[in-house]
Amino acid sequence: MFVQDCIDTSLPFIRLTDDAGYALELMQEYKAPALTVVNEGVFVGIVSENQLLEVDDRCLIENLQENLITDSITEGTHLFDVVKKTTESSSYYMPVINAEKEYMGITTPQKILSTLAMYSSFMSGGGIIVLELETKDYSLTEISKIVESNGAMILHCMVATSTNQHQMQVSLKVNKNDLKDI
Repeated sequence: MFVQDCIDTSLPFIRLTDDAGYALELMQEYKAPALTVVNEGVFVGIVSENQLLEVDDRCLIENLQENLITDSITEGTHLFDVVKKTTESSSYYMPVINAEKEYMGITTPQKILSTLAMYSSFMSGGGIIVLELETKDYSLTEISKIVESNGAMILHCMVATSTNQHQMQVSLKVNKNDLKDI
């Protein structure tokens, strides 16, 4: 479950020698709020639609280079960190680069979601149990013992804490549909 698993190569990138008008056309065609700028295979930055709307259509992208967003994700980043970084970023469309800053592709919300679904138990059958408890009472070991002692297995577990950190919600996906014993 690494960023390489959720790279989308269908979205085009632009070059420093392209103009703003061309970039805006691509954004409209692909319904993308931003595009990656690449120079000779190396990632340069991200240009947003708002940046392009402020300049003349004939303005070259190289003239905007100092204002490009340089957020990116490095090859080998775990999917959990990809979700975190894209959530914290100003864009859910994040370029993926290797150690030499060569452009590999881009992550999109759709690709991230489908990768999460593919590599987790979201698609498998079974029941869902949602527990609400105080943080001090949480023990995945104890929860797992109860589930397993009733002939079931936890396929997936998600934990969310409240804003005050005293309460938490534990969502379990188990391999059984009949949950009354558990």
